[in-house]
Amino acid sequence: MNEKGRARRARPFFPVDKPECNHYYGGSGVMKLDIKQLKYFIGIVEAQSFSEAARNLYVSQPTLSKAMKHLEEELGIQIFYISGKKVQITNYGKQLYFMAQGIVEQHQAIYDAMHGLTSLQKGIIKVGFPPIIGTCVFPRLIKGFVEKYPGLEFVIDQHGANQIQQMVDKNKLDVAFTIMPIISDAFEVVPIVEDLNVLVVNRQHPLARRKAVDYNDLRNDKFVLLGDEYMLYNNIIAGCRDAGFEPRIVVKASQWDFVVQLVKVGIGVSILPRQILEMYPDPDIVQIDLNHRSAHWDVVMISKKDVYLPISVQTFISYIKENAGKPKSICY
Repeated sequence: MNEKGRARRARPFFPVDKPECNHYYGGSGVMKLDIKQLKYFIGIVEAQSFSEAARNLYVSQPTLSKAMKHLEEELGIQIFYISGKKVQITNYGKQLYFMAQGIVEQHQAIYDAMHGLTSLQKGIIKVGFPPIIGTCVFPRLIKGFVEKYPGLEFVIDQHGANQIQQMVDKNKLDVAFTIMPIISDAFEVVPIVEDLNVLVVNRQHPLARRKAVDYNDLRNDKFVLLGDEYMLYNNIIAGCRDAGFEPRIVVKASQWDFVVQLVKVGIGVSILPRQILEMYPDPDIVQIDLNHRSAHWDVVMISKKDVYLPISVQTFISYIKENAGKPKSICY
C-alpha cells in the first residue's frame, strides 16, 4: 500500500477531537478498549512510525504515545517494539491488528448504514398490490420518487387485495395499494384513483351492442373471474346476489390477461377495471358500463396506524400524498 493509500485508510471516521461513545468491555464490565484507540493502533501499524501516523491521523505524537501506552496497560501485553528506526508489532500485536481491523470496519459499516437510512441514500420499502394495480397504477405513481431517491429499493409483493390488506395488518408490508372497501380501521387510507369496473364480452355476445347493463341481464351468462383472493371477486358475487341469482363461474384465474383471452374466445363474460382494458385495447373485446355500486373501482394507499415506519417509508408516504392529488384515472 502506498503512502497516500495508508493515509487515506488511517484517517479517522470522525474528527479526532470529537468524543467517542463506542466502547468495548471485558467480562468484568470494566472498560477495556475504545474505538479511537483501535484506529490509532491501526494507523501506527500501517505507517510503522509514530510520527508518520500522527501526521496521517491529524493528532500529536504524544497523544498517540499516551493512547498506545494505555492500550498496552489495559490489555496487559506488549504490542510494539522498536527495530532500527521502525516501529514493529509483536505477535500479540499482529493478532490485535487483525481483530482491530474487523472491529473498525464494522464500526464504519454501522455508521454508513445509519447515515444512509437517515439521509435517504439507502433503505427498503416493502410494498404490495394486486397485479392489476401493478400494471395500471404503481409504475407511473412512483416514477418521480425513484428519480428523486435512487438509493432506495422497493421490495414488491403482488397478491389479491384481501391478502395484501392482511399483510399490512400483520406488518409484513410497509405500504399497500389496494381496492376499497378496507377490511380494518387500523389503516391510514389515502385515495389514489377513482374509476369503474365494466362488463367484458366478446363482439359476438348478445349484449355487445348495449351501452350499459344491470346484473340481472347477466343471469344466464357464464362467468370467467379473477379468484376469490381478489376484492373484485367478492364485489361481483355481491352484485349477482343483489340481483337474485348465484353466478355460474366456469373459470377462476389469477391473471387478468388470461381472463381477457377466455372472454375473447367466448368461454364466458367477466368484469374488470376499465383502466386495464383501456391500456391494452383489443378489437374483439367490448366493454359495457355496469349499473351497480360494485362498479366502482377505487384504489387507495394504506399503511398501518400507530407503528414505527422507517424514514424511507415515511418519505414515500408523504410523496404519494403530495403527488397523487385529487383521485383520478392515471392510466390514460
